[in-house]
Amino acid sequence: MNTDAVQVFSAMLAVAVLAVGVITIVGVLLRTRMAWAASWVEAMDDIALWAISAVATGTMLGSLYFSEIAGFAPCELCWYQRIGIYPVAIMSWIALARRERNLGPYWIGLSVAGITVSIYHYLLEWFPEIKSSVCSVDVPCTTVWFREFGFVTLAFMAGCAFIFVIAMSLVMMNNPSDGEE
Repeated sequence: MNTDAVQVFSAMLAVAVLAVGVITIVGVLLRTRMAWAASWVEAMDDIALWAISAVATGTMLGSLYFSEIAGFAPCELCWYQRIGIYPVAIMSWIALARRERNLGPYWIGLSVAGITVSIYHYLLEWFPEIKSSVCSVDVPCTTVWFREFGFVTLAFMAGCAFIFVIAMSLVMMNNPSDGEE
């Protein structure tokens, strides 16, 4: 599989993950008022831990693919985003093995920090004149390795993963003991 195909596939996954994350957050907010929202949240609760693990692991592996195989050197902000998502992936494996569902507050903390960096990074990609003292001369944070569908970049994809992790963590925090096998 060539890098262009991986970029398109990753961009499609990111948009799908974003859609599920946003619908889930809306569902959590409306679950007591609308039947569809309660049904959605209940369905997501059944798969939330597995879904977090899959998305966080996929994000981690994707970031490693793009830097180590495709040769897209990560900037400083990319590294900060990795600092947010890698622990979520590793902790989710442990949580799956131990059948623990009470890590939501930690994942939300990491994801809020990560999405803050992702949003700033995405803005820098679109508006390089913002200037940033965190960016290095060697690998500037304004470097856009690709922009699929006219808007999906690596920073955007990281942000999608963080939104998804926040959404699923909210679902699990709403129902911490249900869904265990």
